[in-house]
Amino acid sequence: DIYRAAANPYLAAPKPERGDIRDEQIDRVIGSAQFLTDNFEKAPVLLVPCLEGRPDGAPAGLSASYWGSLLPAVWSFMLALRTRGLGSAWTTLHLLGDGEKQAAEVLGIPFDQYAQGGLFPIAYTKGTDFKKAKRLPAENFAHWDTW
Repeated sequence: DIYRAAANPYLAAPKPERGDIRDEQIDRVIGSAQFLTDNFEKAPVLLVPCLEGRPDGAPAGLSASYWGSLLPAVWSFMLALRTRGLGSAWTTLHLLGDGEKQAAEVLGIPFDQYAQGGLFPIAYTKGTDFKKAKRLPAENFAHWDTW
């Protein structure tokens, strides 16, 4: 319910038209997000990775370092899931508003001592025919040595 409360307004909001390749897949992305919202509680496992401390109001450099210690661990965990026929999705909508605090209360996480880095539903995938997402070419936004 916490995730759904944050997801529904997000899904109902108008989507920007970017005039590029991302527009071609937005309906599929929204459909997938809606399916997840409607079926979240059916996932047999939900992972909520946490870090000690709270970066609230920290300067960008400290926040980046803080979250940078969590990202590789969770990404490696997600890759390990794939080798076992399992999949997951990196979701953060439950962190909006007071959702993180509500989730902390439900899960018994000491809110003032730990920050949640996401909510990951974990389950066996339906098939293995995954397709590469259409993305903008890296040269559109990656810069070397200078902007």
